[in-house]
Parts: sequence; C-alpha cells; structure tokens
Amino acid sequence: MKLKSVLIAVAVLVSLGGTTVILTKRSNRVGGTGQGSDTALAATAPVLVAASAGETANPKSSSSLKVIAYYFHVTVRCITCRTIESYSKEAIDRGFPEELKKGVIEWRPVNVQLVENRHFIQDYRLFTRSLVLVKVKDGKQVEWRNLEKVWELVGDKEAFLRYVRANVTTYLGDN
Repeated sequence: MKLKSVLIAVAVLVSLGGTTVILTKRSNRVGGTGQGSDTALAATAPVLVAASAGETANPKSSSSLKVIAYYFHVTVRCITCRTIESYSKEAIDRGFPEELKKGVIEWRPVNVQLVENRHFIQDYRLFTRSLVLVKVKDGKQVEWRNLEKVWELVGDKEAFLRYVRANVTTYLGDN
C-alpha cells in the first residue's frame, strides 16, 4: 500500500478597517492504494494571520467629523426655492471641493413630501424650504443649524455664498 500526502493551501487577502487579514485554509490529503479511489480528507484547519495595513488601508477619510448639508424642499418649487438650492450647492461645491471628495462634507437635497423623508420636518423643526447643516461626530449627530438667512440673502448671491461658507467653515472648525 502506497500513501501520498499533499499539502493544499488557499489564501485570501481581506482588508478590515486598516488591517490586512490573510485567511488561509490548509488540508492534508492522504492518498490510498495508488488507484485514486481511497482519497480522504485527513485534516482541515483555518489559519488567521494579520499583517500591517500598509497600502491596503481604506483610502477614505477616517475622520470622525462630518458635516451634512441638507437642502429640504417639496416636489413643486418656485424660482426662489430653486435659486436657494442652486446657490447652496455652489457655495459648498466651490468652497469645499477637497472636503466633498474626502467625504468630510456631504450635500443632500431631500424632498420632505416623500413619506420616507417626512420625519425631517420634526427632526429639524422645518416650516419652509431650508438649508440645514448637521454636524456628525463619531457617527452621531451632535449639532444642527437651520441657515434661515438664506431667504434674506437670496437676492445677493455673493453675500449668500459667504454666509453658507462661513457656517460650514465654523462647523468644520468646531471639533
């Protein structure tokens, strides 16, 4: 009787929040009489090996601070409402391009007439179309501000843009 032993190994690389994990599975196959019919799996053992993050770390920002800019609207909007949305998006897009790219700032227009979004009316005490900044730290909302002056400033684009950018900058600077 002739026995054959072969080591079989499979490795999978997985990145878990900054740590690269190598999962391997080993098995010893024992051969039988040489006819190939008596092959059996003798032992199987998973092995977990952790390696340093290096270049496999998540490239997204791991910052615990995030600012979400919500523009709340209804389905049918007047020209002023559309202008407020447009100026607000422009203020954020042009004022904070790197922060947007890194995910530190998010722009989210939300239709509060949709059933799934109605909770925002109570959450932020909305009474009209609004631009609301929300500060999130470690995944939890810690502060919010309704930028009510957008209605007063909509006739002066540069003042509007300065107002929005100043408020976003304040939220980014408040750690």
